[in-house]
Amino acid sequence: MSIYNKIRIIFLVAVLFTTAFFSSFVYIQKNDHIQRIEKRYMQTSLYIHRYFKQNIEKNPKAYFQDSNLKLFLDESDFTFVKNRKHIKQVLKNSHLIYMRKLPNSHLEVRGIKGQFYLYIKNPRYKIMFKDKQLAKFPWHILVWYLLALVFLTALYFWLTRSLKPLKTLQEQIQKVVEGNLSVSVKSNQNDEIAQVANAFDDALRKLESLINSRQLFLRSIMHELKTPIAKGKLLNEFLEDNNSQKDSYEAVFERLELLIEEFSKIERMLSSSYKTKLASYNARDIIEQALELMIMDEEEIEERVTIIADAPCSVYTDFELLSLAIKNLIDNAIKYSPDSSVKIIIKKDGIYISNIGEQFTNSLKPYLEPFHGQKNGLGLGLYIVQNILKMLSLEIEYSYTKGENLFWIKVS
Repeated sequence: MSIYNKIRIIFLVAVLFTTAFFSSFVYIQKNDHIQRIEKRYMQTSLYIHRYFKQNIEKNPKAYFQDSNLKLFLDESDFTFVKNRKHIKQVLKNSHLIYMRKLPNSHLEVRGIKGQFYLYIKNPRYKIMFKDKQLAKFPWHILVWYLLALVFLTALYFWLTRSLKPLKTLQEQIQKVVEGNLSVSVKSNQNDEIAQVANAFDDALRKLESLINSRQLFLRSIMHELKTPIAKGKLLNEFLEDNNSQKDSYEAVFERLELLIEEFSKIERMLSSSYKTKLASYNARDIIEQALELMIMDEEEIEERVTIIADAPCSVYTDFELLSLAIKNLIDNAIKYSPDSSVKIIIKKDGIYISNIGEQFTNSLKPYLEPFHGQKNGLGLGLYIVQNILKMLSLEIEYSYTKGENLFWIKVS
């Protein structure tokens, strides 16, 4: 899960908790308000009920002229509803909110369009009071809720905007992975992401400098080697045509040129500038090309190399690169075999290269590192093979059975 999705989930949970908090607060406030209303209505009802009971013989029209009753109704925010037509409309169109029975009386609280009414029924009288206090929507709570949402939204966009350089850094790193070292991730900000970006950019510049120095060094060596080869070939032309050494020298110079071309491919491959040319090839053709790269004449190849085709094998690969990898495996097999011979077996599941001799290794892993120093030589053969096969999405396995070292290039 990406960091952006995690942030979205966190803020979604925060919004849900905020909504739940304000909803709970509104619910509590509403219940508290209803309880206070019920208490006020009960107090008013009991007072009126007691008042009428004590003054039952009094003229009913004079009830509401009493100053004490008027004062009580004013303090309780109630007013007497005199219009009988209006009383009938309220009873017909309002909804019942609260109902309770009192001694010899019946109490109802009714509501209509945000207005509340207190209706008292008694065998001797029926009266209605209008509540002066209107049911108000809790706008202040809604305002605070909206402000909280605005704050969370602003915080979300501020945080995602501050992480935007991290996305840019990831895109630039992907370009580096693809082999483009010229990208720059320098940042002028002062946060931790900028520090990481600047440190990565500094490391990238140093790496680019080292790679450029290595390429210049290798190319200079290959260029200097071409000069004596060219001179040797020129001098070879002055030898007599019937001189037996002329053909031998010519073959040596051609092999040296092939070696330089091989070094050039390896240098380009390791610098990630090589673009693979993938297609389906016959395994036998790839092996023949690998043998062409060997510094050996045809008689020597026939003597030392045995090719056995058990089954047809087709490989989707880069012809030149895989030929170079197999050439290195054949070189190693001949080099470390007591009889200087190698057997190449073509099967449906891959190419097998084997030689007779002592066990080469228990674990192939140390030999896949450059300059490992495990055997004679520079220790680059299997390192080059591993890098080539990695580029081609192929695998190599090693086993030792019955006095035979076996390298297997797996073909899917």
